[in-house]
Amino acid sequence: MADKDEKGFTLIELVLTVVIVSILGAVVSLSMSSLSTTRVDQAINKMVGDLRYAQQLAISTQSRHGITIDSLLQYSIHEDCGVDAICGNADDSAVTGGGTDTFIRDPINLGQNFIVNFDTYQQLSPPQPGPLSGVRFAAAAPFCGGAGATMEFNSIGAPTDTSGNVLNCASIIAFAGSTRTITIQQNTGNLTY
Repeated sequence: MADKDEKGFTLIELVLTVVIVSILGAVVSLSMSSLSTTRVDQAINKMVGDLRYAQQLAISTQSRHGITIDSLLQYSIHEDCGVDAICGNADDSAVTGGGTDTFIRDPINLGQNFIVNFDTYQQLSPPQPGPLSGVRFAAAAPFCGGAGATMEFNSIGAPTDTSGNVLNCASIIAFAGSTRTITIQQNTGNLTY
């Protein structure tokens, strides 16, 4: 016969422990997936704003401005300066096919080139992950189903390739993980996401 002073767990205590651990695991996994969704949403909002900025620059300056997906985690905004590589002259608006691009200045980080790296964007000091850390593009050449890593807007805001040809498809930029898509309509340049 067992002595009443023996220490141990009852079946009810073990079941309750397993239930509590399961609930905590579910809560942690849900919060991690919503964090991923939140970061992708923030990246989409940032990129749509930057695309609209490049589009407005193209319209207001009457010269092509665009975006280049530099890697799976970085993009940059540029101006196509034409064959002569001098921005701000008549050559800029000509369809040059392979003109020289130059970074435009980031209006938020004054004096810096307009380059957005998801892992270092708004990184805190001391270095801690920024709000977009871990976000990646689904492909390094996302425009029109992989037709290229660079897209530009012409003087009326329509998406073009680097030779100035209006893209004959909706340009789609997809993000990995919690997949979301930005669509840029041909001819109009209307952005939806």
